[in-house]
Amino acid sequence: MSRRRVLVAMSGGVDSSVAAAFVRERGDEAVGVTMKILARTETGFGCCGSPADIDDAKRVAERLGIVHYVSDMAEIFASKVIRPYLDAYLGGTTPNPCVECNRSLKFGHLLALSEAWGCDAVATGHYARVENGRLMKALDPAKDQSYFLYSLDAKALSRAEFPVGGLSKDAVRAKARELGLKTADKAESMETCFVPNRDVRGFVAAHAEATDPGIAAGPIRDRSGREVGRHTGLASYTVGQRSGLGLNGPEPRYVVRIDAASNAVIVGGVDELQMKTITVGALTFNGERNGGTFRAHVRIRHRHTPAEATIELKNDGTATILFDVPQRAPAPGQSAVIYSGDVVVGGGTILRGEP
Repeated sequence: MSRRRVLVAMSGGVDSSVAAAFVRERGDEAVGVTMKILARTETGFGCCGSPADIDDAKRVAERLGIVHYVSDMAEIFASKVIRPYLDAYLGGTTPNPCVECNRSLKFGHLLALSEAWGCDAVATGHYARVENGRLMKALDPAKDQSYFLYSLDAKALSRAEFPVGGLSKDAVRAKARELGLKTADKAESMETCFVPNRDVRGFVAAHAEATDPGIAAGPIRDRSGREVGRHTGLASYTVGQRSGLGLNGPEPRYVVRIDAASNAVIVGGVDELQMKTITVGALTFNGERNGGTFRAHVRIRHRHTPAEATIELKNDGTATILFDVPQRAPAPGQSAVIYSGDVVVGGGTILRGEP
C-alpha cells in the first residue's frame, strides 16, 4: 500500500497528539495543523489555538518528527460558530457550537486545505469511528463524540479518520506517555472552549448590542401566565434549568420553555419537562432518506442515553420524533442525533417539544 499524506488537526491536547502519532507509526506522512480560532487569546480555554496550545502542538510535532503549521481561522470561526452561538442564546434557544465547528472548520476549511495540500485524509482526535463510509460510535461509550459529528456529509466521511476512536482515554494517555509527549497528562477541555470561566451570560452580554432584547430582564411566568419572578436575560437560561431562578415555593420549578417573543421564561414542575414528541429541522442523513417512517434510537444531548423512538420525515424538511418513553428536557437549539446500533443515521436541530 502506497504511503499516504494525512492532515492532522492538532489542538494541543493529548487526543490529537496521539492521533498524529498513529498516523506516523503506520508509515503515512502526517502534516500537523493547529487552528487559531480566536484572534487575541493569551490563555486557552480548551481548543482555541491559544499560544500555550499552539506551543504544545508544536512540541509534540517536533517529538514525532512531523511538520507543523498554524492556520488562522479566527474570521471564519467568528462568522460560522460564534455569531450563530450568540444569536441562538439571544433568541432563547440553546446552541451546540461544537457541531458547527466540526462541520465548518475541521471538516470544512481543513478539508479544503487538505485537498489544496495534496493530502488524502483529515485525521482528528475525536472519539468516533468511520467504517465503510459510515460514522459510528467510539468503542469507549464514556468518551464517544459521534453526537458532535452527525452533520458530516458523505464527502467528509470518505476523507475523515479518527485514529483514537477504538481506544479508551486511559489507553490514549498511556500511549502518549510511552512516546514521551508533552501533552500526556494535559487536562481535558471542558464546556464551550471559547467562553472564559464558563460565563455564558457574560460572554453573550459582552458581544451583544446594548439594546438587544435577549439580554434584557423580563418576567418569569408559570404555565397559567402568572408572573412568579424576574429573569436577568434569556441568555442566562435553558430548558431543564432549576438553579438561578430565585423562586420560592414548596415544589421545585424548572425552565420548561423560553418565549423570546415576549421575553419571558416559562417555568413548571418536573413532570412538565417530560416530552413525548419533538420536532427536528436542519436535517442531515448519512445516506439517502427521502421520506417515510422508521424506528431508531435518538440522543437529545451529548450525555443522554439514546432512547427508542419512531421517526417520521415530513414534506417540509422536518422530522417528528415520537419517543416510546417521554424524555426529559429536550432543549430547542440542541441536536437530536439518530442511531441504528452503533451507526449514526443522521440528525438535526431540535425546534420544539410536546408533552
